[in-house]
Amino acid sequence: MTTLHTLSYDTCFHSFSFEGFPIHLKEYSKGLTDIPLVFIGGAFQNISQVEKLSMALAKESWVIVIDTPGNGDTGVLPHTFSFEFICRAIHFGLKRLGVDVINLLGCSYGSIIAMRYAQMYLGVEKLILASAMEKLPDALVYEFNLLLFQLEWNRMEEFAAGFTNLMTNLDLRESNKLCRITAGKLENALLNATTGIKEQFRHNTLRILRDGKTDLSLMPDVDATVFTGEHDHFVPVAANQRVADSFRRGRFIAVPDADHMIHVEKFRTMIDIVLGAVRGDLDAEPVKQAA
Repeated sequence: MTTLHTLSYDTCFHSFSFEGFPIHLKEYSKGLTDIPLVFIGGAFQNISQVEKLSMALAKESWVIVIDTPGNGDTGVLPHTFSFEFICRAIHFGLKRLGVDVINLLGCSYGSIIAMRYAQMYLGVEKLILASAMEKLPDALVYEFNLLLFQLEWNRMEEFAAGFTNLMTNLDLRESNKLCRITAGKLENALLNATTGIKEQFRHNTLRILRDGKTDLSLMPDVDATVFTGEHDHFVPVAANQRVADSFRRGRFIAVPDADHMIHVEKFRTMIDIVLGAVRGDLDAEPVKQAA
């Protein structure tokens, strides 16, 4: 089953069904470049919420943004379905669009999917990872289980505060007004989360706990750019550097004055990094990118 709706701003929305689960794709600026930039956002970054990022990227590239099964308006994907299943759904959707070669951007939760996809399929020219999640350290396993407990018992204030404190750096919030505002908006959104979003969070979190470790020794020989905020304590600089080092052609960029919410706090810098990686004009060696 497929539905197609033509929208304004040179965009096109697609809905496909893969083994009984929906997958949504939205194209921007089709044909602007020969190779599309496929964008898989984080756990709370559905197609609508990354519209600003997508439009900025689409000024220079054909962009395909994906709500994978279990994200956005696709409903809940039970946690017993692996990240490999999600990759197969993405591959199915891209094939339906006639796309064989891509540049691939994955952010946070989406970085797990992007890395697995690059391991499973040929055709990834450039791989770009924001806050790359290779595995969960023991401390985060504890924090994730605590969040699940708070969600189960409807302790929403504790849940919202706890998750916000993982996503944003407390010290940076004291010195950076934008970071402080971002944290406030995130916490408020979590406090008012719908039942559907809560269920997506629960199953996606359980999926990470069950299936979130990626074997870095199996990374393909692709041009890879990994970046995060230098104050990211959810997926710290050292963890991102380790992912970058697993690629023969890998580079790492730490962005000053930003944490895990780099897409809000350093929006323009993120766009410049991603488009620079797509163009291939970033420095060949790992660098520390100025804001």
